[in-house]
Amino acid sequence: MSHSNYFLGKESQRDINLYYEITKNLLGKGSYGKVHLGYLKGTNVQRAVKIIEKSKVRNVERFKLEVEIMMKLDHPNVLRLYDYFEDKVNVYLVLELCSGGELFDRIIEKKYYNETEARIIFKQIMKAIIHCHIQGVCHRDLKPENFIMISKDDAYTLKLIDFGLSRTFDSKDDSVLMPKKVVDSNVKEPKRHTRAVLATKAGTPFYIAPEVLTGNYNEKCDVWSAGVILYILFCGYPPFYGENNKQILEEVKKGKLDFSSVEWSNKSHQAIDIIRKMVVSHEVRLFADEVLRHDWMTVEKEKKISSSKVKKLHSNMKDYAKLDLAKRTIIYFLARSFYEEEISAYHKYFDIFDPDARGAISLQNFQRVLAEHLKTPAAEAEQIYKSIDIFESGTLGYSQFIASAIHYSKYFTEKRLLIFFQIADVDRSGKLTAENLDRFLSIQFKHRNVLTDEFKARIVGDFERIGALNNEFSKFAKIFV
Repeated sequence: MSHSNYFLGKESQRDINLYYEITKNLLGKGSYGKVHLGYLKGTNVQRAVKIIEKSKVRNVERFKLEVEIMMKLDHPNVLRLYDYFEDKVNVYLVLELCSGGELFDRIIEKKYYNETEARIIFKQIMKAIIHCHIQGVCHRDLKPENFIMISKDDAYTLKLIDFGLSRTFDSKDDSVLMPKKVVDSNVKEPKRHTRAVLATKAGTPFYIAPEVLTGNYNEKCDVWSAGVILYILFCGYPPFYGENNKQILEEVKKGKLDFSSVEWSNKSHQAIDIIRKMVVSHEVRLFADEVLRHDWMTVEKEKKISSSKVKKLHSNMKDYAKLDLAKRTIIYFLARSFYEEEISAYHKYFDIFDPDARGAISLQNFQRVLAEHLKTPAAEAEQIYKSIDIFESGTLGYSQFIASAIHYSKYFTEKRLLIFFQIADVDRSGKLTAENLDRFLSIQFKHRNVLTDEFKARIVGDFERIGALNNEFSKFAKIFV
């Protein structure tokens, strides 16, 4: 099979069976293919492996875009894509394993949520959407089936999945109207489109925004869909329904909301108001970040984090900042390998440093939190910040935060180091070589545009300097443990 017959880049043309053991344990099945439980070879690390039959992929460009989008998103409420492979028959996506089932099933089981419960879930939904929009991604198929709970034991923490209908929109477009305020950092601001930038009719009837049906819309279509989800969280049924898709879409076009049934009798004015401002004509509909600032979203003040907790984070971050570049790089990828239920307690700390829900921490917010709680001088905070930002992207994403927030000693165990070794040994030689490391970094950052060849060379050089290259695992591990 020639290179041109492969869907993704040359980097995908690896044999997944050399990297992952795909079990017969079927986690899910759909028209695209199936999802199996998989293990990273030589470890007990579990992943969800989505197997897509190439013959069933109708739109290759759309599929490539889905992979690109998922590889660049980094947020506590967005499902991770770790790696991708393909052979002549299938494409394999190695995804984060979340075992809690769909939000849809939780709604069916619970029937409806009270306002406090709904707010916990809905804030996560909106934060995921804001992160997507900041990255220039419109999801276009938001529905309870496309949010998955991280575990059966966690009633509220969820992740956005399935970017198969997603589209990117250009931040350089003349139609972007940035918020009228000074941008104080490299953390991107939400995009504002004043005219339509998308045209394909895509979505699910119950949740689709009416302007999508005309093929003339922008990223606000996601806000409509989110508003419909919030409506369902409150009462257990959709605002627009009919006997068939045609009838449902007719109701969507009318856009008439009904709050007269008994389920709405105990809902606050603010709760109904936020839905009215989301499920409304796109000309007056709120943008995603405006939804998060609505009175209903802020009615319950966030619990303040104690200064002792900030002090512990600060201490861990300082220790992380002092490490070699090689060690910080290893920790970064190991932080991404945690199951979300292991680190979900850190979400609230991330939120403290990211009060605007950008999905990334600005230098100014980082300095402000450390100054407020610990009186840390701005210059010292900046030095720590830049050391945590190991790839010199000018901002701290979720994975960078987790890498520095947990003390580095937790990462340098044989069990965890084996995870890094197994994912970075790209040619499966049993040794971590300079070529392996370079290829591994190229694959991981191909769609994120934050890693230059010069910086990759610095990372590889640092691994070489401490003697971590050209070793089998036992010798590699001894350098760090």
